[in-house]
Amino acid sequence: MKKIIFLIAFFFGLSTVSFAQEKKVDDAYVLAKKEINALVKVINNLDPSIESALYNLLVYKHETLAKATSEKEKNDVYATMKGKIDGTLTPEQLRKLKSNKVLYEDLIK
Repeated sequence: MKKIIFLIAFFFGLSTVSFAQEKKVDDAYVLAKKEINALVKVINNLDPSIESALYNLLVYKHETLAKATSEKEKNDVYATMKGKIDGTLTPEQLRKLKSNKVLYEDLIK
């Protein structure tokens, strides 16, 4: 009887842990979608292929930052994001984005 109760408790414990890990991945997609929607509001003429690429980049950012264990790793991600965003957007689009400093910082960090 004790073994059955232990197995049931163990099963529910594992289920809870697996759901918690799935939620973090979902959060990365949700956060990236919110950020890309805010970016599209600032930059009206964003090409759909660039929008898709930036969305994937933002998902990568959130997943990597969730796994980062040191400040150096986080700073490396910030530098990567800054370089890729600055390189992807046209000078005019980048100017519009940088005029919204809160959004620009949010996209990078």
